[in-house]
Amino acid sequence: MSIHVRLLIEDAQEKLKIKEWMNLSYFTSFKVDVEKPLSSQDIVLIEVNSLLDWVKVQRMKKQYLGITIFPLLDQSMIKTAPLAIELQLSSLFIKPIKRNSFLRTFKKLALEHLQSDCKSNCELFWRGILKGENKGVTDISQQLSEISSTKIPNLVCVIQGFIRNPDCEKAGGWEASSVVQHAFLKEMSKIGCEASFVPFHKHLALLLKLPSGIAAPSFWKVGENTILQTIEFLRESYGIQLYMGVGSLAHEPLYLKESYENAKIARRAVAKHHLSLRYYDEIPANISVQKSVDYIQEHFAESISMNEVAANINFSPTYFSRLFKKETGHSFVSYLTLTRILRSIFLLRQTNQAIEQIAMELGFNTPNYFSSTFKKEIGLSPSQYRATKEILFSHKWSENDF
Repeated sequence: MSIHVRLLIEDAQEKLKIKEWMNLSYFTSFKVDVEKPLSSQDIVLIEVNSLLDWVKVQRMKKQYLGITIFPLLDQSMIKTAPLAIELQLSSLFIKPIKRNSFLRTFKKLALEHLQSDCKSNCELFWRGILKGENKGVTDISQQLSEISSTKIPNLVCVIQGFIRNPDCEKAGGWEASSVVQHAFLKEMSKIGCEASFVPFHKHLALLLKLPSGIAAPSFWKVGENTILQTIEFLRESYGIQLYMGVGSLAHEPLYLKESYENAKIARRAVAKHHLSLRYYDEIPANISVQKSVDYIQEHFAESISMNEVAANINFSPTYFSRLFKKETGHSFVSYLTLTRILRSIFLLRQTNQAIEQIAMELGFNTPNYFSSTFKKEIGLSPSQYRATKEILFSHKWSENDF
């Protein structure tokens, strides 16, 4: 895949010089000065002749998250060079641009491009593991031997979400899937956690390498805080609302498929503590409580009571209430309400049923009560939620991805 290089340079001599250098044999992966619109994958060399040009760089960096920008400073702007550090740019050039400096920088980019291709191959490999499509233990072991042990994940999380105001994505020139991946990659690296992604159509698999000594994912509080902070950052900065299911620890790479399946189960479960973060290891293990949860899942649309559910497992209402709260983190009424809300999310997104009909179908007393409860839990009214845009993480998909 080619890398597009945009030369936003008015100085004809400098522009011609750069084009000649880019024609060298080891830069075959670069396409110079293409006419297509800018994207987050592009490399831009932009001439900086005034402070206004720095403003352009800042806006470009914000609009195209992940874009690589190299300012080309006029001699008169050398004193403004520290702005490149403030804008977190990896490098800059000063006119007249030096051949060795330019070639050294772009050779490094060419190498990174090759590494990116390797990353794509890794993504295909992990996708095969998650879907159970890899051929034979020997073949898998051979491929794993080529990956550093520090980069082999032991946990899979499943991310889904929506954009509160779809117009913001288009107006801002950013793409939600890329923004989400970039944010998690950046924040997880701060705590020394290796992260990689396998995008499916309607969800994103986040593969993490947890530190040794962690008994269960829910015990990894440093990671939990980082994930919650990243989710909050995306909500505040981009209006992106995410929900994550966290799978089980995989002590061997082949168990990542199980971790992935468990992450999907956790994603659909009622959260114990955080609505946006649900752990598989927090799903009730107590058999009696699990039976009561199954009963609620089967009868949530009916007018069921705690006494009825307690009687179904031969518990007294008082004992059942205490045990249920301990295992699930919720009272019976709260759990029942959240179960109904989770179902309503599916109906609002996947059907054209009227809100009043959904409220009645799910056992809410009135449409107004449903709307107020939905807004309390989700932060939007049902009609507002229906107007949001679901994030699609991949455009190449099949029915087997679900």
